[in-house]
Amino acid sequence: TLKSITMADNKAATSSGVLLIVSGASRGLGRAIALAFCRHFAAEVPPPPPTSSSVLRIVLLARSLPALQDTKALLVQEMQKHSKSWITSVSVHAVDLGELSSLDSSLDEVLDQTSVMNFDRLIFINNAGSLGQLGPCIAPRQELSELQKTVDLNVTSSFWASVKFARFVKKHTQARKATALIVNISSLTAIQPFPSMGLYSAGKAARDMYHACLAKELEGDQSSTTTVFKILNYAPGPLETDMTEEIRAAPELDPSLKPHYQKQLVDPNDSARVLVQVVAKNTFTSGSHVDYYDCCW
Repeated sequence: TLKSITMADNKAATSSGVLLIVSGASRGLGRAIALAFCRHFAAEVPPPPPTSSSVLRIVLLARSLPALQDTKALLVQEMQKHSKSWITSVSVHAVDLGELSSLDSSLDEVLDQTSVMNFDRLIFINNAGSLGQLGPCIAPRQELSELQKTVDLNVTSSFWASVKFARFVKKHTQARKATALIVNISSLTAIQPFPSMGLYSAGKAARDMYHACLAKELEGDQSSTTTVFKILNYAPGPLETDMTEEIRAAPELDPSLKPHYQKQLVDPNDSARVLVQVVAKNTFTSGSHVDYYDCCW
């Protein structure tokens, strides 16, 4: 049966292992990434006891608690099927990451609950985001309040979540060797303009550049720490998700893009599998933009 970590479990609390945090984990690509990493770690052979106990802590963030519980149930099934070696915990947190007034305290609460454990691998999948309003940037229906709402979630919240994770890593890995990774979920729209998707594209471009700058800063800080910290901007390809259905149904979508969305697109599970392979191979340059189609082996 699946073993769970509790705060009272002293053995687990002092063990090394993996921390995986996934935002936007209630459906689509976020759920697929959580499952793909779960399968990857389940296939690993942890160090034998009594040398160490291998702890896998998965933390899921999204707005919908019922949908997060569904993701958690799928993860539990995966670990029960494939791994008897890990001490595994899956926790869910219903958090509105676009609500900036409570964002800081919400992230603190999530991270504080993980700080009792020592992890030698820490991964944050910065995935949460929304499509926002489609249509020409100067269309009359474009409103300032909707623009601000989209930027709050897709840009400001994304930046701050990565900042909080990086601070958390630096604070809790100072005295030992560890590896840390932030995966910013990017898009082709971050590097190519798509008419009628200006707001979404601008958000993705901002996220890419912010994380590329953060990668440079962390790289310059490596000499003073034993933690190896990398950042990946991963463009998952055009996915067959609820967001894609929203795009297909939007009358505001530019006619030049409509044929692109009428064909069968990439399965999120396949893109998540490729992401895990990229992370495991670990040959990417920190801060770089890597597209699914660059490496869909």
